[in-house]
Amino acid sequence: MKTYSSGSQYSRSRSYYKKPFRKTKGFYILLVIVLIVAGFIYWSITNTDQENNGDQKYSDQNGAPIMAAKVTFVDGELKLKAKDEPWQEIAADYQVQLNDEIKTGADSKAIIELPDKSIIRIAKNTELKITQMGMADVMIEQTSGTVFHRVNDKSTAIYRVKNGDIEMTALGTAFNVLASSQLTYLTVTENKVKVKIFDGEDIVNMRTIESGTKATINSTQDLDEMIKTTETSLGDLIDDDWYAWNLQKDRDKEFFLGIFEQAVKLVISDPANSEMTVDEDKITIKGHTDPGAEIFMSGHELDNNNGTFETEYLLGPGENEIEIMVKIGKNKNKKTLLITSTKEKMVIDLSGEIDDDNKVTLTWETENIDDTQEFKILKGSSESPTYPDAPYHSVDNKTFTDSWTSLADGEYFFRVCALSSESKCLTYSEDYEVTVGNPEQKDSVSGTMDLSVALNNDQVNLNWSTSTDLNTSEGFKTVISQTENPAFPGNSYHTLTSNERSDIWKNMAPGTYHFRVCLLKNNQCIIYSNDATIEAKPAGSIQLLGSAQKGRIDLTWEISGLEIDKGFKVIMAEQSGVIFPGKTHHLITTAAARADSWVNLETGKTYYFKICKNNGSSCGTYSNEVVVTFQ
Repeated sequence: MKTYSSGSQYSRSRSYYKKPFRKTKGFYILLVIVLIVAGFIYWSITNTDQENNGDQKYSDQNGAPIMAAKVTFVDGELKLKAKDEPWQEIAADYQVQLNDEIKTGADSKAIIELPDKSIIRIAKNTELKITQMGMADVMIEQTSGTVFHRVNDKSTAIYRVKNGDIEMTALGTAFNVLASSQLTYLTVTENKVKVKIFDGEDIVNMRTIESGTKATINSTQDLDEMIKTTETSLGDLIDDDWYAWNLQKDRDKEFFLGIFEQAVKLVISDPANSEMTVDEDKITIKGHTDPGAEIFMSGHELDNNNGTFETEYLLGPGENEIEIMVKIGKNKNKKTLLITSTKEKMVIDLSGEIDDDNKVTLTWETENIDDTQEFKILKGSSESPTYPDAPYHSVDNKTFTDSWTSLADGEYFFRVCALSSESKCLTYSEDYEVTVGNPEQKDSVSGTMDLSVALNNDQVNLNWSTSTDLNTSEGFKTVISQTENPAFPGNSYHTLTSNERSDIWKNMAPGTYHFRVCLLKNNQCIIYSNDATIEAKPAGSIQLLGSAQKGRIDLTWEISGLEIDKGFKVIMAEQSGVIFPGKTHHLITTAAARADSWVNLETGKTYYFKICKNNGSSCGTYSNEVVVTFQ
């Protein structure tokens, strides 16, 4: 058996051998991991630089929210003054910065949205400054004018309005502030507002103002007079155009309306938008309300058809402001439509000349008038004569001239009306004013005429006398009306020769009548008699009823104590005191008829009706007068 010493070659070759770490598998795995991490870091840095390039808004707060208010609406003039800068006019979408001063011009208003989504609506002639508008605090210094504050109820900011030493803190979402140098008027329409009055840093008075309350705040008064409150009427607020406009804006945003939730229901279904532009000269307005409400549009009452209403509104060129109001007792509601018509304005340019024979010749040109049927040339003794009340001539739609001859001395106003197929004036010209002869001569006529009247069954006998200083060579006219002082032209008349001093009006219906006789010169009345009145008693009667349906007026009647053999005349006029022939009439030859209908009238216009016994070319007994508005 062999033995080996410890120092032998064999002993050294069997000892353990350790490789350097850089030659091991672990080294290479670690190296790969380090390279991956380094590559990821390099990629992240490079990618972040590219994404953020040009988008960083703050050098020390990347991605922080923008603390600026935004102008969302301007009507009229809105100006802004930044610190150390002059006033400049701004428009919608302008960014209002902290401490910028804002003011509106006359007949102007604007809306600004704050960063916390609260809204301030600014009325005309108002000045304010936003001194805080973060997500924790909003402070508005309102130095003059009127602002409706619509606070975002989800905002975390404390919302305050300051006018000098008066501070108002919103404890809800809607209130109005009218500010002046000494007085502040606060009206709360939803929730509450806390009012504080300061003397330096000290609060000297404080009070919470409830919804539906108006506060008058004056810090110069005694302590118990500084804040005075009264209940505010919903009807009074809606009557104010400023509150009505704010109410419409709140409805558009679907905000809770506070005290306005109690207003009478008013929904406009057509047109769909309260502000729109159309290329039409009329629109249809439809809506619904409470079945018991009264409905008014631009001052005219509309029919309430069990809670619905519909009417046609004629538009003028440009902006048309249409106010619709409903009310039940003192409770009201109101909406305003602003409809802009781009339909080109219809124009009649009228001119004229006069010759030595008291003749006036008129000529005219038209623009944008395509559907007129004829022209009516009107003559009046005062400004703006209208059809059909004033005397008129008619010419077709291809004729653009007309003459009036043998005019009496005096002042005249002529106008041209473009008449539609519905017999209404599409538009009028301006007045052509002219003086004929020597108007003072007419006024210098001296003398008198004395008229007396007497009733004989259904006829009225007229007799008159004249003073000897009157020249009666051109004759007379007797004039009748159911109102005082009838005149020619304008009322029904008879023409008499210079030798006649009596006249008879036959087949007079029951009622009160006024007569005058006038002396003529150049077919114009230059002097009138006294007004003589007679009351015709009924010999039998006709009772007339009228009602309006959509697109139609229905008339029905009953007779008593009359024999009808030739039927009836149904007479329509546009003013009270209806007498045949009126503006127009229907002839009904059937004696048994008891109903008649009228269509194709002007929507929203009021008409006056009577029916009379048909005596051929004249009327017998008249009915009562009925008044109906066409729908």
